[in-house]
Amino acid sequence: MRSSLTRRAGTAVAVSLASCLLAPLAVASAATSSYPPESAARGFSGGLAGWTSSTSSEGTCLAPVLCASVENSYQASGGADGGGFIRSAYTGVVGATTVAGTTTAIWQSPTFTYNGIGGDEAAAVSFAFDRRASVDQLLAVAGNSADYSVRLVDLSEGGEALTLIAPTTLGGANTWTSVTSGPIDSESLTPGDEYRLQITSRYTTGTSSLVSGNADYDNVALSASDSKARKGKGRGKGHGGGALSEQRLEGLLRQATPGTALLSGSGKRLFVRVKCPHKAGHACQTTAQGFLRRHRPATTERTVHLSRGKSRLIALRVKPKARKQVAKRKRLLVRQKVRAGKVTATVLQSYRLIRR
Repeated sequence: MRSSLTRRAGTAVAVSLASCLLAPLAVASAATSSYPPESAARGFSGGLAGWTSSTSSEGTCLAPVLCASVENSYQASGGADGGGFIRSAYTGVVGATTVAGTTTAIWQSPTFTYNGIGGDEAAAVSFAFDRRASVDQLLAVAGNSADYSVRLVDLSEGGEALTLIAPTTLGGANTWTSVTSGPIDSESLTPGDEYRLQITSRYTTGTSSLVSGNADYDNVALSASDSKARKGKGRGKGHGGGALSEQRLEGLLRQATPGTALLSGSGKRLFVRVKCPHKAGHACQTTAQGFLRRHRPATTERTVHLSRGKSRLIALRVKPKARKQVAKRKRLLVRQKVRAGKVTATVLQSYRLIRR
């Protein structure tokens, strides 16, 4: 009897020990690293913790005299968790001399070095934050709009940016609301590179809109996580760690897009820099074309072949019928159709025009 009890006790102890030994392995398989690394820079406890901000206006807007203005500030309490948060507050203007315009507020995180999960490769990357907005009065006026977007800027690659959240209306979040980005390809981030998160709030109004509003942000975090599903899988040679897909190629192209294009003094040529991302793993066949709006071309098409990792400045001829409209534009849409290996992706993005 005692022998049986002893065996049962021994078995129980062995099971208990096994559970204790296996528990750390389970935790390790779900390891995560958050960026910026300092918690204060994600939750704004006690201050801005290195965050900086800027504002700008477009068109003939001269804030706050002729059009709406926006002001960035730190709020010490009232955040999603009761603590601090950052705010971009909008103030409208009304009068005989007011003009329509767009005002933009940008918050930028402190610079951080991305190292995956403690120096190990991440299997998945995600972005999330809490947001709140008071823009109902602004959006109630026809023609007005307010949106936010989030980008991850790679400072080590000359400011190339990866869109985490595309422009989305600020409406619909009168109370604190959690927002998570769509899937982010972990191969789009380069371990060892320096990055910065960028949150942009844009307010567009007509000539008469004496209203105010604000956009608030808290608990801003880029997270890298581990996953057993990625362990032991073969890594495709020449693809930067995985098979190339349309989604991944699109992400790489968006990250490589400079965001500006050069319009010649005569307005007859648009110069656009195109790049074949090194992580695409193949040479690229790239076709670029400028557009006034979707389905309305402003330039001719041009196709070039680029080696992996190489870029090239190409000239697109502005169509005669579109030259007057292009000359008045601050921005222009540029579409890239890129084929790398057997994968094809199309990206349509807005470029800021520089004149020379």
